[in-house]
Amino acid sequence: MFNFVCSFAIAVLTFTAAGRAAATEYELARTFPVEVGEPSGLAYDPKTNTLWTVSDGGGGLSQLNTRGELLREIDFTSNDLEGIAYKPSTNTFLLAEERNREILEIDRQGKILWVAKVPTDYSWWNLRQRNHGIEGVAYDQKSGSIFVVNEKSPKVVIELIEGDVITRSFEIVEAGDLSGIHFDDKTGNLLVISHESRKVMEFTTDGKLVSSFTIDVPKAEGITKDTDGNIYIISETSNMLYVYNPVKK
Repeated sequence: MFNFVCSFAIAVLTFTAAGRAAATEYELARTFPVEVGEPSGLAYDPKTNTLWTVSDGGGGLSQLNTRGELLREIDFTSNDLEGIAYKPSTNTFLLAEERNREILEIDRQGKILWVAKVPTDYSWWNLRQRNHGIEGVAYDQKSGSIFVVNEKSPKVVIELIEGDVITRSFEIVEAGDLSGIHFDDKTGNLLVISHESRKVMEFTTDGKLVSSFTIDVPKAEGITKDTDGNIYIISETSNMLYVYNPVKK
C-alpha cells in the first residue's frame, strides 16, 4: 500500500466572536490509492471507523478503511451519483443524484427507503447545465436538516427539512465551483470543497465564511471529517484518498 507523508502544513484561520484570529493548522499527512472507479462524494461512518464513497460512473457504494482499502461494495443502479452522507440515527445513507436533482435514502443492502426532489429554480436550467447540478449532501443529526450543495448556476447550499422543504439557502462566491460538502457535528459548521479553486471553505449554516485553506488535490470530489478531527478528501481523477491531520501544538 502506497503511503506518502507531506512535510508542509496549512493554516486555517478561525475567527472568534471578539474578531481575533486563532490559528488551527492541518497538514497533508498521507495519501492512499483507492480502487473505486470515478469516486465522487465521501462520508465517515463513526460506528465502524470507515469511509463510504459513491461512483458517478453508474456504480454503487464502496466502503473503505481510513487507508483507502476497499472493504465492501453495495450494488446500486443510478444515473449520476455525486454525493453521500451517513445518517447515524437510522444507520442508513443519503445519496445525491445530480442529473435528476434528487436525494435518496437507502439502507445497507441498497434498498431505496425514500426519494425527494430538490426544489430548484429551473428558469436557469438547460441541457448544457445538466452536469452542473447537485454535487454533495450532508446531514445534521441534531436538527435533522439535510444540506445540499449545487455545483454551478447557481453555486448554492440549500438546507432542507422533511426531505424536500427548503428552510434557507445561501450562495457561495468565494470559489469557481462547489464539489462536495460535510456537516461537522462538533462545530455545527459546514465544510464545502471546490475542485476548480482547490480549496476547502468552512461556513456557518447561515452562510458566514469562517475559514478556508488551499489544497493540492486534483478534481477533489468529496470531503468528510472523522471524530478525531482528521479531514479526508477524495479525488476523482487520481483515484487517491488524501488525509489531512490537525497539527498538535
